[in-house]
Amino acid sequence: MNSVQSNSNSNSNSRHELNPEFNNGQYFNSVTIRFKKVFTTNIKFYTVCPDWTTQQLVEFIKPYVAIDFELEQFDIVESGLPLSELANPIRISSNIKISEMFRNVNQLCLYIRDRERVIQ
Repeated sequence: MNSVQSNSNSNSNSRHELNPEFNNGQYFNSVTIRFKKVFTTNIKFYTVCPDWTTQQLVEFIKPYVAIDFELEQFDIVESGLPLSELANPIRISSNIKISEMFRNVNQLCLYIRDRERVIQ
């Protein structure tokens, strides 16, 4: 099973090469997180480990975000808050686990926002 679900087949990078389900031969517990690019209908689902730190999450999704959302520099914003698409990005840290930052990681939805985008 491919760990990243995407409808994009037009990329030059192989998703199989990016498959994280094997970490030096070890499996991890996983959750699938819905990512939506702000102010678009572009939605992708990435399967990650809830015990990863937010920094590990960002490092893992970088190649996918570059392919799926065409963004090299991006922020991650929690959805479900008032004016979420304009909200401050989540804190990226090597000390904060995804499961500690969010209440229900099994139904987690996040926004992807171009870091270069100027919000007025």
